[in-house]
Amino acid sequence: MNSIYFFILSINFLHFSSSTKTCYGPYITASSIEALDQDLQLIQPLPIDCGRLSCEFYLSPSSALGSHGPLSAYGPLGTMGPIGHHLWNPTAWRSESPTLIDRTTSHMLFGISNNPLSSTGPLSSDSYHSKLPLTNDFGKHLRAFGLWSVLGPFGPLGALGPLGALGPTGPYNTMNLEGHHSVQVAWTVNETRYFDLVEVLDESHVQEELDCSFMILGVIRRSDEADTYYFNCKTNQFVTIVLVPEHSLDYFNMTLFSHTNVSEEIASSNSMRYINFIQLGLINNNGTFRIDVNIHEMHQFLLSH
Repeated sequence: MNSIYFFILSINFLHFSSSTKTCYGPYITASSIEALDQDLQLIQPLPIDCGRLSCEFYLSPSSALGSHGPLSAYGPLGTMGPIGHHLWNPTAWRSESPTLIDRTTSHMLFGISNNPLSSTGPLSSDSYHSKLPLTNDFGKHLRAFGLWSVLGPFGPLGALGPLGALGPTGPYNTMNLEGHHSVQVAWTVNETRYFDLVEVLDESHVQEELDCSFMILGVIRRSDEADTYYFNCKTNQFVTIVLVPEHSLDYFNMTLFSHTNVSEEIASSNSMRYINFIQLGLINNNGTFRIDVNIHEMHQFLLSH
């Protein structure tokens, strides 16, 4: 029986500075959060106010990070969401549009000031440093390396993820693009930035090193099988890697290695309580990586979809 997963890697362009010489900064994984065993006293800043429900509730396995959360098989990134090859996935019905229309739409969306990816949108310093923390403690922990950071602006549900304007539901049909492409965005009236489009690929079409913004539809057919991908990321940014199972009772492991030093394991995530993810800070140097994905346990035969 095949175990299908959606492997998503997204980046953000909120650059940070550091004096350290290593290219790998701090990181957080689903496994490191699982190791807390919901003991919030180990966390700083201590989350107390998370809205109507307790902060402990949002760390339960069936809540925000678990099998019933937005990153799960039932969420918008899963098989029932907009991205996929099934009849019910909108991207399966999207046809090629003329280049002129794509360019015009892209300019209308990204070329004007105050566009969704500009300095006034969710990627802005004000949104990150002021508005999120003022919401409540849950909002504080949506920022990088927070308890729920994978759900925040740096995760696959954020503005630069596959469901955003740079994904296959945006003005470009990235499922049909060749190679790696980026678009120019008006960050301010006088400043522009370039953002990578989110490529959506079947694992059989991944034949080269990828950039740092993609989604792969993968399949593991045997318990001893491992899928391996290589990718490159630019310096001074956060990288979020998420593995979404197609079936809620399939559990995967993923391990991140340095591509330049194959024996150097950087981080791994093998949680059975949460959707597995790795969020890593890159500092000073570009990063070239290898990620290995394998099945941990498969129980999909207990649950039909």
